[in-house]
Amino acid sequence: MNTTVITEERNIANALISGLANMEKTPTREQVEDKARQIADIFGYQGDLRNIITEAMISVDISMGLGESLVNVAAKHDEEWVLKRQNITWTYADAYGKFLREEGWSPRLIQSLSDVTLRILGHLQDPQSEGTSWSRRGLVIGHVQSGKTANYAGLIGRAADAGYKFIIVIAGIHNNLRRQTQARIDAAFIGRSSNPENRQPIGVGRLVADYPHPATLTNILNDFSKKTASDSGWKLNDFSKPIVLIIKKNVTTLKALYKWLKDFNAKHGESIIADVPMLMIDDEADNASINTNQEDVNPTRTNAMLREILALFAKSCYVGYTATPFANIFINPEAYDNDVYEDLFPRDFIYCLDAPTAYFGPEKVFLDEESSHAIVKPIEDCDNFIPWNHKKNDNIPDLPPSLYSALNEFVIARAIRNLRGQTNKHCSMMVNVSRFVSIQKTVRDFISLWEQKARAAILANYRMPESSSSRNVYMQALHRIFDEEYAANIEFSWSEVKAALYDVFSNLKIYVINSKSDEILDYAKYKEEGIGLTAIAVGGLSLSRGLTIEGLVISYMYRNTKMYDTLMQMGRWFGYRAGYEQYH
Repeated sequence: MNTTVITEERNIANALISGLANMEKTPTREQVEDKARQIADIFGYQGDLRNIITEAMISVDISMGLGESLVNVAAKHDEEWVLKRQNITWTYADAYGKFLREEGWSPRLIQSLSDVTLRILGHLQDPQSEGTSWSRRGLVIGHVQSGKTANYAGLIGRAADAGYKFIIVIAGIHNNLRRQTQARIDAAFIGRSSNPENRQPIGVGRLVADYPHPATLTNILNDFSKKTASDSGWKLNDFSKPIVLIIKKNVTTLKALYKWLKDFNAKHGESIIADVPMLMIDDEADNASINTNQEDVNPTRTNAMLREILALFAKSCYVGYTATPFANIFINPEAYDNDVYEDLFPRDFIYCLDAPTAYFGPEKVFLDEESSHAIVKPIEDCDNFIPWNHKKNDNIPDLPPSLYSALNEFVIARAIRNLRGQTNKHCSMMVNVSRFVSIQKTVRDFISLWEQKARAAILANYRMPESSSSRNVYMQALHRIFDEEYAANIEFSWSEVKAALYDVFSNLKIYVINSKSDEILDYAKYKEEGIGLTAIAVGGLSLSRGLTIEGLVISYMYRNTKMYDTLMQMGRWFGYRAGYEQYH
């Protein structure tokens, strides 16, 4: 599918969703279909409208509440300062709304997100408020994979509009999560690619004429360092526009930022930065940010560095984001250290986000008997191949049969999505069976070998008569999976699916995602080319927290943990499964 057709379909979908949003009552499917045909006629579009209609039906039925907040009234904070400031021009916030519209968000959902970020901004300090110093500490709680990044991207835009000049996003402990977050903030706020080799306008920068691009001292390739700061040619007080940094939660990086701020940007002879309102967003705030040392021992280095950076600014706000806040709420609110000052306890506010109604979360996966039965399959053979308590040097003789079955399910699912006209949509599978890098590599090697043999078998048989192709063991396995898992619930026959199998491999990539790998799950690259990536991601800890795997249809998880928050964070399959969530 070429880029022109994709853009045309996007324009029709946007026009349809906007039109439906203005209707007083939720439209029926027949009304949506009639409206879609009318708009398609206006555009002169002759293609298939099924995906557009499905997207519109989902969009008009999604809503999101405003959430709830717990506020420290003793702080005597004026929550209405945003409304009282009549001089705020919502340049960045409005641009972000246009960007979300372009991404297919419904007007109602965009408005809900806008209202929520406005309320959270009210919990922060007015950056133009009087006083030589102030600080705020808060926590935003969302659901796993429910859109927390979208929320804090919106908050960043609103904060910049209100006058926050220096914004730090602490994007987890892994490089791949930092890169993913950088790419999202590039599109949602900065408005141009941060890739030094290709800084073309993207996202909000393409949608808004004369967009006032914020500056960034990090990029898609490089975390913050003294060199990246020097190469940028900027200093803290040089900017009339806001500065944003997307950095990893790593002691070395945090130290480099602290030293740069202290050496080059604090006024001569002063110990703090007095005139630059600063906002720190701590993504995955329960991971590594917490001081886990005893109270009579020095704080952990990551925790200490976050506190030291905050203490450099006379005017600062810290907002943690997490789906698992168990550790955050048990921080001692009285904890104080003479060198790094007060701890990160959310003393001023806690804001609990509502998930949109389309959210596919733990309740649907584990607690709803009907949906859970259709979604979850227990793995009963993995321990014979990859033992539950294996070591990094253990010999792995092969992959368990259940994993090969899951791979076949993934191939069939991708073929069905292609038949439905979704070739330009990403489609992914996650394999998380070990925290050890060496074991992950072995698993990837076995999957690569399977992929080569399956591809060859499909190439030789996908156009052959069934009497001939059915003799191949790979085709037998695929046909069996189709009959067991899909045949009763989809609109295509085995012969149609078989004919579509080979195209599944045209953009199939296998990735190992871990701290030792330089492979990047670059969905954006394929999206720009109008191509849907078919990805199999093998990993461990990097797949267990923060990273979003787009178009996830199959998850193979065989991991143990004693920690409830770790278990919840491993649920990368939570999120939004519109269009291919299916119950038997």
